[in-house]
Amino acid sequence: MSDTFPMNSRYYGVALRTRTGEDGSVETFVGRRIIPAMERYGVAGRHRAIAGDRIDRIAAETIGDAEQYWKICDANGDADPAEAAGPPGRLLVIPLPLEITDNGDA
Repeated sequence: MSDTFPMNSRYYGVALRTRTGEDGSVETFVGRRIIPAMERYGVAGRHRAIAGDRIDRIAAETIGDAEQYWKICDANGDADPAEAAGPPGRLLVIPLPLEITDNGDA
């Protein structure tokens, strides 16, 4: 099965699921994505937030891909990307890829 989502997507590798409604209609949805524990991430660097920072811009500067902002959110325990770059002065962890740092025991 080829993956439905691109490799830089937070949903890459997450299975699509279906359910059948009482009327027989079939709905397709993305299965649950389990967010890794923050302790599983190694630190590639840090970024001190300034006024006007956006998490996608931080990802573009530090990871090289704005669409991977979710990795910074996951590593810092942020559920809402709109608030992930604040407040000014916040020190964000820029994570190493889990494939490099995770031993799978967490």
